[in-house]
Order: sequence, then C-alpha cells, then structure tokens
Amino acid sequence: MPTPYLVLARKYRPQRFSDLTGQEHVVRTLTNALQSGRVAHAFLFTGPRGCGKTTTARILARALNCVQGPTPEPCGVCGPCVEIAQGNDVDVQEIDAASNNGVDDVRSLREAAKYLPARDRYKIYIVDEVHMLSGPAFNALLKTLEEPPGHIKFLLATTDPQKLPATILSRVQRHNFQLVPLGKIVTRLREIAQAEGVAISDGALALVGRQAQGSMRDALSLLDQLFAAHPPGTEVSEEEAARTLGALDRGIVAGIVEAVLRRDAGAAMQGIVRAYDSGADFKRLSDELAAQARNLVLASLPEVRQELPDHEVRELAETARSHDTAQLARVFELLQDAEEDVAQAANPRHALEVALLRAVHLAPAGSLPELVEKVDRALGKIGGGAPPAGARLQREVAASARTAVAPQADPKPVNGDAPLEERWRSLIAAVRAARKMNAAAALEKGVPRSLAAGMVAVGFRSPNDALALEDVDSRRGVEDIFSGVLGSPVKLVVEKLPAESGGQSLAEEKERKKGEQKGRRLQQGREHPSVRAAVEVLGGEIEDVRDLGEE
Repeated sequence: MPTPYLVLARKYRPQRFSDLTGQEHVVRTLTNALQSGRVAHAFLFTGPRGCGKTTTARILARALNCVQGPTPEPCGVCGPCVEIAQGNDVDVQEIDAASNNGVDDVRSLREAAKYLPARDRYKIYIVDEVHMLSGPAFNALLKTLEEPPGHIKFLLATTDPQKLPATILSRVQRHNFQLVPLGKIVTRLREIAQAEGVAISDGALALVGRQAQGSMRDALSLLDQLFAAHPPGTEVSEEEAARTLGALDRGIVAGIVEAVLRRDAGAAMQGIVRAYDSGADFKRLSDELAAQARNLVLASLPEVRQELPDHEVRELAETARSHDTAQLARVFELLQDAEEDVAQAANPRHALEVALLRAVHLAPAGSLPELVEKVDRALGKIGGGAPPAGARLQREVAASARTAVAPQADPKPVNGDAPLEERWRSLIAAVRAARKMNAAAALEKGVPRSLAAGMVAVGFRSPNDALALEDVDSRRGVEDIFSGVLGSPVKLVVEKLPAESGGQSLAEEKERKKGEQKGRRLQQGREHPSVRAAVEVLGGEIEDVRDLGEE
C-alpha cells in the first residue's frame, strides 16, 4: 500500500524554535525563559492565522517534557518529543475550544488536572481558539488558570484576543505573533522547493508569498497547489503561477506603474486591458498598484530597508533611480486615494482608469533652479528690457533664505524702528529656522501685541491655538530664540485677544491670500478661451470649476 501523501504544511511544520519563520521576538523570550527556568504556568499566543501559534505551543510542550529538558533545544528522538510531534502523548492534550466550549468541558479538564502526569514532567493543555469558550466556561477556568498545580502548564492560542475576559488576560503571559514578512516567506519557500527538487522562479515564489498575505501556512498550501499543477522537469514561471492560483501577475502591476511614471497613457490603459483579460479584481488591482508605488518611494530612500525578496528590491531600486522622488511620492498619493474611489465605484474599472490618467497627466515635479530656468526661457521668447524674472526670483529666494537662517547661525538684534508686523515675521522665521515647527505654527496663529523691552506679547483668539506653547520646555526654547534675535533676554507672554480687537495673524493672512489666489484661478478657468469654446460647441453651461492649482 503506497504511503499517503503528506501536504507541505504538515511535512515542513517547524520542530524546533529555530525553524519558526518571522517570530524571532517570541522565540527569544521563550528560549531565555527555558534557559533561566522562569517558565510561566500559563501562556497565551495571539495573532493572525497560519503564523505558528499552535506549532509554537507544541514545540514549547516538547521543550518542557523532553527527557533532557526543560531545554530550548528538545532532542526530537525521546519518547515525549516523538509522541508530542505525532499528537498522541497522553500527558499533552490538544483541545479545540470551538467544539469543546461548554462549562462541563472545562470542569472535566479541572478534574483531570488534579492528577500527576502518567510519564512526562508536566501535564500540558494546549487550548486552540480559546476565545470560543463560553462565559461560564471562562469562569470555571479562572481559579485553575491562576493557581494550577505545579505539574500543569496551560498553552492557549487565539486569533481574537479581544474576546477574552480581562480576568483571563491578567492570568497569562501573552505573546503576540506577527504576520510573516514577504521576504522571509519567499526565503523559506525557496528552501522547501529545493528540498522537494522543484525548479521555480523567484517571481513565482514572490507571487505565492504575496497571495499568502503574511500567513506561512497559507503560503505552503498555495505552493503545494502549484507543485501539483506543474509538470515535473521544468521551471515554474511567474506567469504559470499566476494562472494556476488565479493571482494578479506582478508584471502587469509593475508595467502599469512604470507607464504612469513615463507618462504613457496608452501603455497604462493597455495594462488595464491585460488585467481585465486575466480576470483581475479591480479592487485588488488598485491595492497592488498603490503598494507598488509605495515600494518605489521607499526604494528611492537608501536608508530604508524593505522586507521584500532580493530580486524585487533590485528591480524597484533600478526603477526608482530613473524617476524624481517628488513624482514618485505624488503618484503614490494619487493611487492611494484611488483605492477608496475604486472600492465604492459602480464601475471599478472606470474609476481606476480615471485615477491612472490623472496620475499620467500630473504636472511634472521640478526643483527651484529648473523652474527658474523655464521662466527665463519663456521671458526670453517674449523679450523686453526688464531683468530676467529668474534672476529676480533667485535673489528674492536667497534673501528670504538668509533672513530665515541668519538668526540661527548668527543672531543679530532686529531693528527696533521696523514695523511690529515685520519684526514679528523675523521672530517666527527664526523659530522655524531652528526647526521648532510646532511652536512656529502656533505663533503664526497669534497676533503680535507688543515687542517691549524684555517682553514679547502675543494674543490668540482661541486657547487651543496656543497649546504648543504651554509646555515649559517649548516656551523656554522659543524665548531663547527670541532673545538671540532681539539681542537681550525676552519673556514670552500669551494673551487672549479681546472680542473687539483687530489685527490679523500670519495664518489668517495666508488663508486670505490662498482664497484670493483660488478665486483668481477659478475666474481664469471660466474665462479661458478653450473652456468658452467648449461650452459654445456643446451647447452647455459651466456649473463648477474644479481648482487643480494645488496639484
């Protein structure tokens, strides 16, 4: 009779702490506890499905009952180690709380707990999905869980710890399991594929890991399905893996994002067609596009390390190098915003296409020198004897930069004859130059009242606007900066503005100017010849003009 096939999830179930993938923080705590002898009487393992909670409980049971133990490295060959791994050790009982959730079940457990182990060092109860126990069952377990006999250990596991009573949580040592990072899943899958003698591409492994969404058990189940569908002797490609698993081809996702970055609307739309033909879910496609754009942004930051397969990290870094970081960030922002629109749209495909076209036609980002150069070229075509706008702009920006930075680098007294508003701007510029952004933002909402000897008074219409200045250290830092700018010690006084007081804060002035600029842009849009011509041709009327000036 042939040996029954053992699925990969069971065949490669971790047997030692060192075999666990992505839970190093839990492993470190448990191994240290075993080495020092500080092993709690009750543990609670929480986290998403397929991340190793029950497996860790079994390994801990072996570590406690191994004939060489308690030890962080169970031998794996003694009677307790073998029988616990096989699930038939008489002193280690695994209980499914979903089907044994009544008070009578817990009472039976309590009665059995009174007796010493038949052979092993400890009698261990592994209770899976413990949150499924009923309220009376939890109450029946409380006393035993708090003060169990010395030969008892409770290992509880759950995917939903919020459903556990606080009285239970306070009696256990809790360990939170995490979703396994994609890079670690791929590394483990590659080891298993090599052990099974199956050739599989890096792209296919990454696709399997991505489909598993952080669950190692799900990843092994998907890999099992892929091996079963693939004829032996050839390499499993990413395209074949996508067809077999019904997954979204990462090549399509990467191609669409790259087309957007190249401002190639046709290629981006063709990518949507390919995704549609492959049966992709557009909500999932939208999520994947935003994730790809995010990874490109992070790849442009050399100090950030991503938990991704090595080949993907290299591809992302190569793509990010050929594009401006500001453009990458803006495309990511637009695709991130599109996720909600696609999820709620009556036609998700149309919503995603609109978002991609908007990202394609995004105004190119540019540095100040580039913008200055463009202005100079435009004015050069127009002609005229006035100094180039670029030169004026550069001088104004340089002067502004010197004004902002000078107080920090070389504090000098502000001219006392200057208007109050001008001196107030200089003080806030100095605070901002010192990188005290919260304090500067708060000061901008205030109205300067007086700059007398040794005192700067500022009034606020709302007490909430001055919250950033209530902290003693924050206020002292502002006073030190003011003292350096004014040339003498200064005390900052915060006042509440009277209801009839006039004056305008810098923040209010900015909002006013912003509103005026928006109004001018809207008026220009309504009066634009192309817009007027479109209205005449279509026989319609303008109901609204969207302001895209900030984009």
